[in-house]
Parts: sequence; structure tokens; C-alpha cells
Amino acid sequence: MRHKFKAYFQSHKAREELLDLLAITTGTLLIALSLNILLIPNNFLAGGVTGLALVFFYLLKIPVYLTLLLLNIPIFWWGFREINRHFLLYSLIGTLSLAFLLPATEGLVRPPQIDLILAAIFGGALFGVGLGLVMRGHGSTGGTDIIAVVLRKRKNMGIGEVVFLANLLVIAVSLVFFPLNTGLYTIISLFVTSQLTDAVISGINTSKSVIIVSNQPMQIGGRIIDEMHRGVTYFAGKGAFTREEKTIVNCVTNRFELAKLKKIVAESDPNAFVYIYDASEVMGRGFTIKK
Repeated sequence: MRHKFKAYFQSHKAREELLDLLAITTGTLLIALSLNILLIPNNFLAGGVTGLALVFFYLLKIPVYLTLLLLNIPIFWWGFREINRHFLLYSLIGTLSLAFLLPATEGLVRPPQIDLILAAIFGGALFGVGLGLVMRGHGSTGGTDIIAVVLRKRKNMGIGEVVFLANLLVIAVSLVFFPLNTGLYTIISLFVTSQLTDAVISGINTSKSVIIVSNQPMQIGGRIIDEMHRGVTYFAGKGAFTREEKTIVNCVTNRFELAKLKKIVAESDPNAFVYIYDASEVMGRGFTIKK
């Protein structure tokens, strides 16, 4: 038995699971700090179930961690038979971790005396980074995320749609029970949270996918390979208007190499048609695998 445990902890799977748990606990720590240092001292709200917990705290003085636990009990019970057990387990860990860290970090750092807009921006940013880390660890903090997964399976609703409706509910409640500026600052905070969450999940090093339609595809592709050491893919295409057969060049590069690629295209074929779009996550040699 001892050898089995040793072999497990030395395995790749064990390392991945430990990194996931580290990401979840680090993320919930950042969320707790965001709430205790910036959002709660300024009477701001957050999205989803956390936002509802804050409403109960402001109106009835019920501790946020306690409301989070109580609200998540029926949500986890509802999602028990509907969603992946691994995600459910990691979401439970995230929920319990946040419920523990909220009182544990209360008063740990003195809330700064800053402008309310800055508090909304940085509070939302810290919350978003934490939530992104939790999701990169293949977990969640329960609440809206569990509901979204269940509704996607049952009602074919998108996760973004469910999160938007939950946030809309929080904003509507804030406008009824709180001053207008609270709702407006909450909107700012929620927007920043969503942007930072997406950035952490997708990665900040966004790559660029480039499509090149040119009469010199081999020359352009060869120069990209020789001068930039990037892979190139050729596609067979046909112009809808001209009916001409074309060889289309596709290349994925990081944003710092984009200027070099544009120069190669301009020198090889000034009349080339080029369009560039974001590739938020790229796996393969030169990106996730060393050259």
C-alpha cells in the first residue's frame, strides 16, 4: 500500500491534481481578499450567489461565508446527478475553501482609502484573477457555475447566458435596496471581473492566426519557415469571383513576431490579402512544446 501511494504521488496525474488544487485554493484566497479589502468595505456587490450573500450581509448582517454555504447546499444537491463528479468535487473544494478563507482573512489587511472607481476596478480585477485561477484548476466556487452547467444540459442554455442573467439579478436587487451609485459601481466591477477571468483562463499571451491569400504562397511560406522558424500550412482555395485556384497560407505566431510576418508578406507580395485574428489558446510545437 505504501508503494502504491508513493507511485501515485510521483505520477503525472498526481502532479496535475495537486496543481489544480493549488490553483483553486490560491484563487479562492484572492477572491476572499478582494471581498474583504475592496468590495465589502465600499459596500459593493459581486456576481451570482456571492452577490446575493453580500446583499444578505448588508441588509441582515448575516456573515457572507454562512450565506454562501447555505445557498450552495440546494445547488449542489440539484447538480449532484447532473454534472461531472470531478467538477462537482473540485467545486465543493472551491466553495468550502472560500467559506473558510473569508472569515480567516477578515481584518488581515487594512482596507485602503482609495477612490470608489479604483476600488471597483481593482476589486473586480482581483476577484476576476481569483475566479480565473479556480476555473483553470477545473473547479468553481459553486453557485452560478453549477446552475449554469445543469441548465446547459437540461435547457441548452449557454453558460454565458446564465451568468449574465445571474449578474442582472444582482444588479436589479442592488438598484431596489441600495443607492444608485452602488449598482453602477457594481456594473464596473462585474465587467472588470469578467475580462480578467477570461484573460486568466485563456492566457495573457494571446497568439495570432494569420491567413494569407497571395500569388506567391511558396515564397511567403518558405520565408516564414526560414526566417521566423514557424510552421506553415497550405490550403487549397478558389476565388468565388475570379474562379482562380489559390494556395492559401496559414501561420500561427505570437504577437511580438507579427510585425516581422507582415514585413515578409509585404516584401514578397504587396498585393496579398491578409487577415489576422486572435488565437486565445494554442497547443503544439513552438507554443506548448519547446522548439
